[in-house]
Amino acid sequence: MEELITIQDVAAYLKMSPQTIYRMAQQGRIPAMKVQNRWRFRRGDIESWLSLKGEDACRHVLVVDEEPSAAELFIRVLEPEGYEVVVVSTGQMAIEKVGQRSFNLIYLNLTLPDLSGAETLRAIRQVDDTIVVAIIMGSEEGYLLQEVLGLGPFTVLVRPFGADEVIETAKMCV
Repeated sequence: MEELITIQDVAAYLKMSPQTIYRMAQQGRIPAMKVQNRWRFRRGDIESWLSLKGEDACRHVLVVDEEPSAAELFIRVLEPEGYEVVVVSTGQMAIEKVGQRSFNLIYLNLTLPDLSGAETLRAIRQVDDTIVVAIIMGSEEGYLLQEVLGLGPFTVLVRPFGADEVIETAKMCV
């Protein structure tokens, strides 16, 4: 009989938080079983599940925003939903991250301290033109949106926005 492993073991294996694994088990989104009121997993089931899910087993999200409160919101909202969130504060850092690994979704602020949102998006599209991009902007930044519309963002979040809008946007790109 295959050994059963804990939430902490699965979290370490999948590089996700234990809270995320717990929520996924509760929702039936990962193969799990209850043993004496505790979630347990078979390593073989997890590996099979991972091979079926591929890269989408954990959604990879890049947040490009210099405001720490925005970064905190995305992490607090998306990680418990099973998303891996990477946060950078400049356009150049975003371009470097996209060159290093793949992302399913990018939340991109139009106003960054080094490059404009349009310059950043243009450079990201040169590295990977398949990434789904959600633009983050303030209501007074409509003129900046004109620059990026031709580069194919799939949606726009206008500040102030909340947790529901972040989750809804992330789920739309799946």
